[in-house]
Amino acid sequence: MYMQGRWVGQAPDDPGKVIRELFVVLLLIVMIVGAATGSALVVALSGLAFVVTITARLWSALSLEEVRYTLSSDTTHAFIGDEIELVQSIENRKPLPVPWLRITEFLPQGLELVGKEDQFIDYVGGTTMEETASLGRYERMRRRHRVKLLARGHYQVSHSALASGDLFGLYVKNKSVDPHRWNLIVYPDTVPLPDLDLAAARPIGDALSRVPIWRDPTRPAGVREYRPGDPVKTIDWKTTARRNELFVRVFDPSVSQYAVVLTEGNTTDRPWEGFRLDVLESVASCAASVARHALDSGFRTGLIVNSTVSLGGQNVVRPASGPHQLASIMETLAMMRPVTMSSLHNLAMANARDAIPAGASIFFVTGQMRENTVAYVSELAGRGHPVTTLWVGRDDPPVLPVLNVRDYRQVFGRPKPTDESMFGRPDLHNTLETREGIVG
Repeated sequence: MYMQGRWVGQAPDDPGKVIRELFVVLLLIVMIVGAATGSALVVALSGLAFVVTITARLWSALSLEEVRYTLSSDTTHAFIGDEIELVQSIENRKPLPVPWLRITEFLPQGLELVGKEDQFIDYVGGTTMEETASLGRYERMRRRHRVKLLARGHYQVSHSALASGDLFGLYVKNKSVDPHRWNLIVYPDTVPLPDLDLAAARPIGDALSRVPIWRDPTRPAGVREYRPGDPVKTIDWKTTARRNELFVRVFDPSVSQYAVVLTEGNTTDRPWEGFRLDVLESVASCAASVARHALDSGFRTGLIVNSTVSLGGQNVVRPASGPHQLASIMETLAMMRPVTMSSLHNLAMANARDAIPAGASIFFVTGQMRENTVAYVSELAGRGHPVTTLWVGRDDPPVLPVLNVRDYRQVFGRPKPTDESMFGRPDLHNTLETREGIVG
């Protein structure tokens, strides 16, 4: 992580560098004085020390040349509570051995090393992991670590710190390397929602459509003569036998049911003062659970969330079905940050044409009611959208005559943080979560 002009975890500048440079100059002076006074012993000893020092300096300068380091994992997507394997691969591609090598990685808050309790906690909240090794000429090795995933988030490693030097430890070489960009997406928790009412889904659709998207076999409309290309399974054998000609069944077209999860990223009435981390996590978990429940029930499901998301994320996931759709929604919710750049109602209105189909069921997930958003959701209800509001805030849910507000705090409640912010409000966190940054 880049902070205050350097990469967190990178070894600081060598404080003894100036002293060693002066020592080399001193050796030269001693050699000259010894030669001038005819002292062979002084010249020999100082000459030997000078050769050792120069050799150590050259060895240190070359120690990290042709050293390749990569960091990888056995997966790029996982759930909270899972354990993954991190693999450090180191290779020395030169004939000069590397007598010692120190690798420093910074694991952000939310990732916990299994069995590495001796690793210390960094001042920015994560864990600094250090590994040491020695490599012979053209040698390659791997180090494996088990990491437990404690929190939702988008984790990235872009830089690592390497340190090496000569055999005598006189000189140290530091280098920041890119171990190949590594991404890990930790999905939010999901829980079953058997009591969440959804309209009974038909095998293909529930509403008649004037635009034939596909034919619904549950809506027979009659028969017609067979045409080349008609599926054999649509042949009406009784009519064919009676008329001695091939006839096929035809059906009315239908459209799929839709569900859209509107997710409020604001967790306080004054976002500039901070955010409530527990409420944000409850919102993410609730939205993920609703989306999974709707997709499992046969709904084409979409998501609109006004939180800023990590690089590569999206705020609007248009309704679709299938396992890939669930992955897209879960990734967006995993990347949610506790900062909003737009109000939810403005974002939804700007994308309503593609993201909110006519008649779609609306699930409004929130822990903070904002007047304009409530007005917009009420307007959707007035247009005929079935609207359900799921409340996961800290306080009791508000009473809104237009909206059906359901209290889901018992399902998605989390321990309330006790840290006080710089504004003196114990219920707020005024800084961004560490794990949402770049790690290295």
